[in-house]
Amino acid sequence: MPAHHQNVYGLIFACTCGVILGVGFCANLLVFSLFAKRGALRRNRLDVLLLSMALADSLALLLVPFTLHSAVSFTWPLGDASCKVYQFLLAFSLGASTYSLCAVSVARAMIVTNPYRPPTMDLVVGMFILVWAGSLLVSLPLRIFAAKETGPTADLTFCLPTIHQHHYQVVLSQFVLYYLAPMLVIAFNYARLALFLHRSPAMSVASVRNTRRASLMVFLAAATFSVCWLPGYVLELCVYLGLYRHGRAWEMFYFTCTVLQYLHPCVNPVLYVLLSKRYWPSRGRRLLRCHRARVHPQIVSVAESF
Repeated sequence: MPAHHQNVYGLIFACTCGVILGVGFCANLLVFSLFAKRGALRRNRLDVLLLSMALADSLALLLVPFTLHSAVSFTWPLGDASCKVYQFLLAFSLGASTYSLCAVSVARAMIVTNPYRPPTMDLVVGMFILVWAGSLLVSLPLRIFAAKETGPTADLTFCLPTIHQHHYQVVLSQFVLYYLAPMLVIAFNYARLALFLHRSPAMSVASVRNTRRASLMVFLAAATFSVCWLPGYVLELCVYLGLYRHGRAWEMFYFTCTVLQYLHPCVNPVLYVLLSKRYWPSRGRRLLRCHRARVHPQIVSVAESF
């Protein structure tokens, strides 16, 4: 890539990631403030897992400035040890966010399919611990060979997740552990919700509405997760098969894949918390309930916790 194009690409990438960083931090801070003001963690078990996801996404966003610096200056500013820590935290935050997403889908399916026996707080806390412990155990071996390497010239340095000899083994492992397995878990729970809705014709109108809302949220989770992460693995496959060619189209594809991956921590808080009815302003919610009560009174379902 010519030097002029490199500078333009670096500037565009920096501006885009800067916007993502600002939006992501604001969204996640708003999530934390909502949890703190409402005391939601004491009243709603699902919020423990949503907090887990927000923590993981915030950790991922904290690492964006290092990525920005490397993209703009084409150098890794710190030493080899710092590179290993950086790459480990990237993998760790990705794992924690992804596995929290799986845990949320499991908990939602449990709440909807058996609303009178929802998961206990002990079970949810256990899922929280399992998510972070599992992320730690998965991330350590994936980043054990992370290293700072020098490019074609001495002034170009890169912080790589692994050495060249193990690159595709690591990519394949990440695809299975961070994408394929979580997608199967989410798809299984979406199928549970869809089957439950299909086999329960006697449900009240409110229960059907809440079950459909939960199913939609699980589906949107799978869709946004896939849109944000699958293109990156497709790009890696193209490189491995020798299909990648230097050119504007491939550079734009690479740019899009990278931006989508950093966009995911911004999507999660909007999708799971800020669009949830439970976090609408109480005054607006009361007005909406009054309006609905005048039009068609309905029974509130136990499953309405989304």
